[in-house]
Amino acid sequence: MQIQLSGVSFIYEKKKKKKAATLAPTVLKQLNLTIHSGEMLAVAGKSGSGKSTFLQLLKGFLSPTTGSVLLDGVDPNTSKRPELFDQVGFIFQYPEHQLFATTVFDDIAFGLQSAKLPGEIVEQRVRKAMESVELDYEVFKDRSPFELSGGEKRRVAIAGVVVLEPKLLILDEPTAGLDLPSRTALFELLHHMNKNQGLTIIWVSHQLDEIVSHASRLLALQNGVFIADGSPEAALSDPVLLEAFGWEEPSALVVSRLLGQLGLSAGNTKLSPEEAAAIIAAALNQHEIIAK
Repeated sequence: MQIQLSGVSFIYEKKKKKKAATLAPTVLKQLNLTIHSGEMLAVAGKSGSGKSTFLQLLKGFLSPTTGSVLLDGVDPNTSKRPELFDQVGFIFQYPEHQLFATTVFDDIAFGLQSAKLPGEIVEQRVRKAMESVELDYEVFKDRSPFELSGGEKRRVAIAGVVVLEPKLLILDEPTAGLDLPSRTALFELLHHMNKNQGLTIIWVSHQLDEIVSHASRLLALQNGVFIADGSPEAALSDPVLLEAFGWEEPSALVVSRLLGQLGLSAGNTKLSPEEAAAIIAAALNQHEIIAK
């Protein structure tokens, strides 16, 4: 799915007091942006920068004050086709807090059952959704979602959105509260869905190393305006941008640059921790051989 924002601004309604009306701030300002199908796109910015408002416009929870949001060339707001926003899946922060059913199957199937789809179709699509998030259907379908680990709960919540077969998946800080193994497994899952299902992934993150490792594109939002749009490696090594946000350069970029200066990284500017460790270990081993 391709999304285009053209001249999009958003202002919350004015709040009237007894004696005077207060001017509501402009949250987003004249945004022009194209998100291409199949991207892995991260959105970063300080609290109050407009990130949540931006995501809600993409999902149709909010309508722009001015400008348009096009889904594959169609504006659901002006064309009076709000059902087009059903193609956009939205995962809230801590989605496991929204789990409610007595079994994993019923939680994932809720949207399909509400649409009164035949039972066999519901089962097929729940199976497929569980497979896509790597939850074994027979093992998990009858379990209570409240008895699962944090990472498993998050997978169930994602399956409950994936089962509706969206073309775009939006996640608001998806790794918040997860330990390292669960964060790693979650992004393996997101990359799998992006690559094998062609699902466009957009997520908000405050973790710069996470962005460098997993995003193909970074949008940096400040005071309702995107002040950076492009390669995470380029943006997050830019001292002007880092100073504007009060960020420190991600350790992955620092290590990659230092290894490059030593002639050890073969030009790779975005080494994973495992790759960097392997290069350092090989260099130390070579040094020991020469020393002997």
